[in-house]
Amino acid sequence: MRRDSNLEHNNIFAIAACLGAQTMFAAEGFRQKDLKFLIEMFSNWVDITLKDRVLTVHNTQIMRYLNSLVAEGYAQKITRKGQSRFRLTRVGLISLLTQLIQRPPQFPLEHFFFAFHMVETYRAQIENLVKSEGQQFPSALKIELDALFNLEKILNEQVAYVRTELRKLKQRIEDSENVEKLVKKMRAEKRSISEIATAIEQQYPYDLNSQKPLAQFYNEIPKQVADWILDRAIGSRREQIWIPLVSILEKHLEVLERLRTSSK
Repeated sequence: MRRDSNLEHNNIFAIAACLGAQTMFAAEGFRQKDLKFLIEMFSNWVDITLKDRVLTVHNTQIMRYLNSLVAEGYAQKITRKGQSRFRLTRVGLISLLTQLIQRPPQFPLEHFFFAFHMVETYRAQIENLVKSEGQQFPSALKIELDALFNLEKILNEQVAYVRTELRKLKQRIEDSENVEKLVKKMRAEKRSISEIATAIEQQYPYDLNSQKPLAQFYNEIPKQVADWILDRAIGSRREQIWIPLVSILEKHLEVLERLRTSSK
């Protein structure tokens, strides 16, 4: 799969679609177009940022993805009546399931709710698929599956991630408020833009400081732009970006806490 493809950036839907296709077409194997439809349907459930509310993938991308699964031993290619079909191996089922469940917490947050839904709702079907893809179902494999399906662990990790991001945002808001106070104080002292920028850089360094120090940034832009940023944009950024984002993350946290309570 090419690293720049839509499928790579949204592989959660490809993984879920493979598991879904295997569930639906376990006996005869699933076709390329079956996988494509499920990717589009799953993405339509979740991702409101996509154009036309669906992840657009081309047949060549789908086939490249399927061929990579075959090459890795995660799927078998079957030809029937001149038509290619695919079946996930037991190794492939477990690997894809692991990728779906153990994906690092990340944005967009709604992808977590999708993954949680797939795991919580379709657990029995997925376990049956894993059992059916081999003559034996050893105890070690059952233990591995039980560990993967640990919903409490999944939720705890996501809660911890959202709380960390909230703390970062709230610290940004606090720093922004302090920067505003510093700017007003130094303006009253008739300090230069260069002096103000250096003070901000020293007391409240930003994430890109190693790439371009704040004082250098202010030195490179026109004075009227620097004045506008210092006197207005800093406060507007806090009110119009970071405070709304805090509200969104706090709502996500409420939903996660409800899920955690209902899953016990």
